[in-house]
Amino acid sequence: MADDIRKIAILGSGPSALTTAWYLTSEDDWRDRYEVTVYQMGWRLGGKCATGRDPHANQRIEEHGIHGFLGSYYNTLRLMVDCYAELGRSAGEPLATFQEAFHPESFVLMWEANDGQLKRWPLRLPANSLVPWEPSSLTTIEARLGAIIKLIEILFEQPGAEPEQTGAEHGLGHALLEGLGGVLRGLAEAPLRTHLHDARTALERDGVGSDDLLGAIEKALAWLRGKFEAGLEDIDVIRRLYITADFFLTLVRGFIADDVVHRGFAALDDENFSDWLLRHGASTLTVTSPLALNTTNLSYQYPNGDASRPPEMATGAYLDWTLREFAFEGAFAWLFAAGTGETVIAPLYLVLKQRGVKFRFFNKVEALRLNHDGSAVAAIDIGIQATVAAGADAYEPLVDIKGLPSWPDRPLFDQLSDGKALQAAGRKARAEGLATNGAGIDLESYWTPWEPVARQTLKAGEDFDIVVNAISIGAQPFIAGELLAASRAWRDSVAHIKTVQTQTMQLWFKPDLETLGWNIPLSGTDVLIGATYFAAPDGQADFTHYIPFEDWPADGTPGTLLYICGPMADDGPMPAFEDVRYPRRMFDRVRWQCIQYLQAGTMPLLPAATPAVVNPPGDPFGLDFSLLACHDETTAGAGVDRFRQQFWRANIDPSERYVTSPPGSTRYRIKAADSGFTNLVVAGDWTYTGLNVGSVEGAVMGGMLAANAIGGYPATNDIIGYDPFGTDGG
Repeated sequence: MADDIRKIAILGSGPSALTTAWYLTSEDDWRDRYEVTVYQMGWRLGGKCATGRDPHANQRIEEHGIHGFLGSYYNTLRLMVDCYAELGRSAGEPLATFQEAFHPESFVLMWEANDGQLKRWPLRLPANSLVPWEPSSLTTIEARLGAIIKLIEILFEQPGAEPEQTGAEHGLGHALLEGLGGVLRGLAEAPLRTHLHDARTALERDGVGSDDLLGAIEKALAWLRGKFEAGLEDIDVIRRLYITADFFLTLVRGFIADDVVHRGFAALDDENFSDWLLRHGASTLTVTSPLALNTTNLSYQYPNGDASRPPEMATGAYLDWTLREFAFEGAFAWLFAAGTGETVIAPLYLVLKQRGVKFRFFNKVEALRLNHDGSAVAAIDIGIQATVAAGADAYEPLVDIKGLPSWPDRPLFDQLSDGKALQAAGRKARAEGLATNGAGIDLESYWTPWEPVARQTLKAGEDFDIVVNAISIGAQPFIAGELLAASRAWRDSVAHIKTVQTQTMQLWFKPDLETLGWNIPLSGTDVLIGATYFAAPDGQADFTHYIPFEDWPADGTPGTLLYICGPMADDGPMPAFEDVRYPRRMFDRVRWQCIQYLQAGTMPLLPAATPAVVNPPGDPFGLDFSLLACHDETTAGAGVDRFRQQFWRANIDPSERYVTSPPGSTRYRIKAADSGFTNLVVAGDWTYTGLNVGSVEGAVMGGMLAANAIGGYPATNDIIGYDPFGTDGG
């Protein structure tokens, strides 16, 4: 091996870590430049995107929560297009191409509290001709704003309607739209670049003319407000048209008024999003609407995960995310054909392994150690959780489920020299009431009672030349104590970039969704997906299309699979890791919270799934648990006992807590190349990515920036959205 080949140690295996490895190994001469090794705790890759298959429950897909790609995940979609092209699966294999693995989705269900009722607000977003596998025109902010304004026009021309909406109400909506259409068409045709760069001058003039973009926005809002104030707010379609116009046009107006083109998004990040919307004239009705809260709910922006408190989010991050969210390629979202692990993580792993990237499973990072003068990482302490059996070259993590490479929900014990000991420890954990998963022992938990079987210290100059710290910020206080002690920037980052716990459940039902009471027609690949239901968990998605990739018996195949997830409030300070009973307490807490949620809120979502409908008389609001499909009917029991055979999860570990974007936090995000230590690069959605919102897209951008910091590829101007205004963070 040439002396000038640099050894890269990537710590962690979430999307950011895998993206870093992807771009470091993408150029033809990468083998002459790098030796890349990924160090990962436990038996699988993916971080918060990890998926497990339970062999004792029909190989069910079990995940950390709801995952999917928005159509505005420009960088992530391109990564996956390239990944599937290189993966080279044969025709007829499961998920052989990007188009087979990702399905366009254009339907969003929102929930609106109005007049003492919880009302469904279905939104169908029009598809466009853009596709992720072709170069996109949405690389500039002007193009994205233009797409937003065009979307407003289309939405107003074709408003969605509930099945029960009357013809008179629908006709009234169209009559109002005819009056607004001319203004909106003018907006869509406006020369945006000229207007954006001349916005400050226009604002300083007295009396903005109707030909100016701001003037057109003011005219549109004034016209609609006049109609709304005339007493039409009680009609759902009119109220929602008002909210839609008020929201989107306020976003554009505030963008121009605050001179974001010259100042950048980050310049707005000290202000809370709701204060900013109100300051730019949005009504309280709009600010409290599900349309405005969709961004904060999708990204769990609740202080300490407590959904009883108002959401808080930095305005620049909110505005950037929201403008991206509705400027999409092809469809509003691209949903996975199977679980996240099968659709996203396994293909990345297989291609990277084929390229020559090394993966070290069961390697838990315990500490990064600095050199004598604190200028660089000198060593990395690793706890070896398990070792491969004698004679094996490496751990092979995937299993075949119906021809699809998949991740098991537990280690493959027969590949490990410590396999029998792990299984025995799992039986002991179950007997003592500690188990939270099928294995009994959770090697991904910081509170595991399992101790490392060995320890290793990686040394600078021998085992690595450059370290990529791609472990989430929630774990940094526990692995990077010396870095925090040596660096004010690291201490500030940990102090100001907040994380929250999340919770999730997956429900398999015997009947199909229509039988459960769903009556809004869906077409093509559209499914039920929403993020504004009451309380928490407040997001839901219909992933029934995953069931064919599971292994249910023909006479017991479920008709529906729902994912429901959301934030979870902290219940006090994080306990010491020696408190090995803590995961079980949180596991039980989520179980009862989920049951309570189903008992209180099933009727609006699934109106035909309550005891009052299924087997009257009975509860008209809660779930009839007899509808749940169980993998072992002989032990399923009745009533709420049947929930025990569903799947739920408490995402409490430091590395799986969700990264939020509170006001004032952006300036404390560390840039990939500016870690403060000469041989350390950072990656993740907690770093400064330009997007600065917890998401797979943010993680991918973080990985791209880490690869750029090491080798200059990809160029920063090829990372869509990193620096759209040339301010580099402002």
